[in-house]
Amino acid sequence: MSDNSYFRVRLSQVPADLEDIITTHCFSSGASGVTEALVFTQPDLTYDPRITNVATHDMDVFFPENPEKSFFEGLQEYSSLIKWSIFEEENKDWLAEWKKGFKPFKLVGDFWVIPSWLQPPPECKHAIYIDPGMAFGTGTHATTQMMAFFINKLVEKNKSVVSKWNLLDVGTGTAILAMLAKMDGVGSVTGIEIDPEARRVARENVKINKLETIDIPESLLEDVRGPYDVVVANIIDGVLINIKKDLMRVLKPGGHMLLTGILEERDNHFFEKFLEGSGLTVVRRLEKDEWVGYWVQSPSSDKVGV
Repeated sequence: MSDNSYFRVRLSQVPADLEDIITTHCFSSGASGVTEALVFTQPDLTYDPRITNVATHDMDVFFPENPEKSFFEGLQEYSSLIKWSIFEEENKDWLAEWKKGFKPFKLVGDFWVIPSWLQPPPECKHAIYIDPGMAFGTGTHATTQMMAFFINKLVEKNKSVVSKWNLLDVGTGTAILAMLAKMDGVGSVTGIEIDPEARRVARENVKINKLETIDIPESLLEDVRGPYDVVVANIIDGVLINIKKDLMRVLKPGGHMLLTGILEERDNHFFEKFLEGSGLTVVRRLEKDEWVGYWVQSPSSDKVGV
């Protein structure tokens, strides 16, 4: 074995009731890590999958060196059902590997997303520097691109007033959309995020781009007072439905709400649960890949920008 490799042992047909004792056996045999392949369902497409109880499951066990024969003999003593396969795999700096494939690209209009460790190309007029770390949002996902289009178009249609507007980005991730909105001319921008690591990354990205006026507070949506001229939410549709009441609460009369993250196959369900009877007017609907996005506006006696 080279210093640059490790061994992965895939165990199959591990009885569920032996999981704890098998895990203990793995570590006592020199394993450096154990992962379990869980079976789950996610009927509501929220972030809360339901684990399915099964009689047996698969486990991956990681060893710095080829495990001793006694490890496998011990497994057989616990259960003759357990099968295994051994793989020697190369150690890699996975973050460095990922960075190799992340290149500058045009997001919308004159705005480009530039990895923070690279220089922008000559044709880039406005650079949004991103170091995603472990947070979601490099700008390459279809939902992010639809949202970028909505923000850019909304600003374009309301150039005379956007500098007085305030915008709330719900689930800001890396803050890429919050930064786009600010650089595009929105007066006041706030990004909220439930994941502490994503909040840290968002604040770093805001700093890298010298956009410290963007507020990334500790607040959760239920703590936000509002109201906001624009509410942005690029979140999976099941979650959008769950937080509808708060999204509506923080939106100004006549304000704009931009919603992406709706799976095309769930569009009818989303429309029924979120938009029907809400009083919101659909300004524009987009489709990209398997995703749908909505730009909607709340009722007002004096509608703007449509």
